[in-house]
Amino acid sequence: MKYRDLFVTPPPGEAWEPKQQCLIWSANHEHAVAAIDDEIHPQAKCVWLEFEGLDVIYAYEKHWKTGNWKLVEEKTGHIPLVSNNPFKPDSESVFPINKY
Repeated sequence: MKYRDLFVTPPPGEAWEPKQQCLIWSANHEHAVAAIDDEIHPQAKCVWLEFEGLDVIYAYEKHWKTGNWKLVEEKTGHIPLVSNNPFKPDSESVFPINKY
């Protein structure tokens, strides 16, 4: 499954294009930037996606037991595309993009 597959339905109106990058979060709150056409990383627990031209972030979470993804929040704003581990900067990264 790819990050793009998480979009349930685009907002009504124009033919909205998804942004080509998304922000993924691990259980320990490490975050990384991923391409929406990448396979969902096994450590991803939350994904933020948005459409070009819209000021809305769509937050999806993975259910801890079933592993199914669900839209849990729509909020105003733009995704801060930053890869890091803000709470434990010196710890081992779970996302490969953060190991460089």
